[in-house]
Amino acid sequence: MPNNTFEDYKIAIQEKYKIEKEGVNFNFLNPPSQANLRNLCWEIFKSNTNNDDLSVFHSFFEFEFDLTKKNYFKEQKDRFRPIGSFLKDEKIPANRFAVELAAILVDFNPRPYSKFRKIVLLKEEIEVSDEFDSLILEEVMENEESERKDEDASIVEDLLINKKDTIKFSEKFQRKLKGTIMTTTIIFCLIAIVIYFAFFKKDCMQWAGDYYEKVDCIQEIKSLDLKPYDEIQFGLKKINVSDTTSFFKLGEPCIWYGKSVDGNYECFNIPGLHPETGKTLKPITQYIVDKYLLKNKE
Repeated sequence: MPNNTFEDYKIAIQEKYKIEKEGVNFNFLNPPSQANLRNLCWEIFKSNTNNDDLSVFHSFFEFEFDLTKKNYFKEQKDRFRPIGSFLKDEKIPANRFAVELAAILVDFNPRPYSKFRKIVLLKEEIEVSDEFDSLILEEVMENEESERKDEDASIVEDLLINKKDTIKFSEKFQRKLKGTIMTTTIIFCLIAIVIYFAFFKKDCMQWAGDYYEKVDCIQEIKSLDLKPYDEIQFGLKKINVSDTTSFFKLGEPCIWYGKSVDGNYECFNIPGLHPETGKTLKPITQYIVDKYLLKNKE
């Protein structure tokens, strides 16, 4: 089932909002009031030269962004009401450009929806291509084994028929062997090209102890810790907590935790998967803080 519909796009934007409301723009996004969203929108577009974003602005407000019309823009506060409701998952706006503007406010990428749809579709095609490459390689190996057996049978047959003419047999064997080597070389070169463009040309990321770093998949291919680059998960960082750490904001957890390979509790700045165990991180609780995180620090 495709996961690049406009409904998927809206869900992805709402998930990005959950992260950003605790990020650098939390003063604007938590809560996403009309005034807060209006002020954030102005700050973003003061230096925004992205043509797609500017087009969304014009389509939503029905006028071009203009730094000299700040007072007029302040009067547009009510236009942000459906966007705030959408981010809080209370009501889906009827105007699709309200959804596109919400994507800009929470810095969701890829945007707009047209790019989101194409990129998600491309990722799915690449994943299918990876599976197809494995099938191709397996089939080629089977064919090579079959050809080798046929070749051996042919050689034996020639040996029995022409055992009095060893020189002629040797020349025929050499020609066949040379042809087999050339065919095998061509096949594996084609496979290598397909695999390179279908997989190795992707960006990758690798856990560096307390954060992810972006790496070249080709140069780091020998590493067992490589993961496909994920824009959201790339922001995951490990946090060293102490009795001065703020574990909650406005009563909500702002830190997530999980157990390391050796069973120790570790804390992170955003939700996601533990970079080493692959298990889902959990939102922090006061019980975990008191019993496991600060117990040995008292």
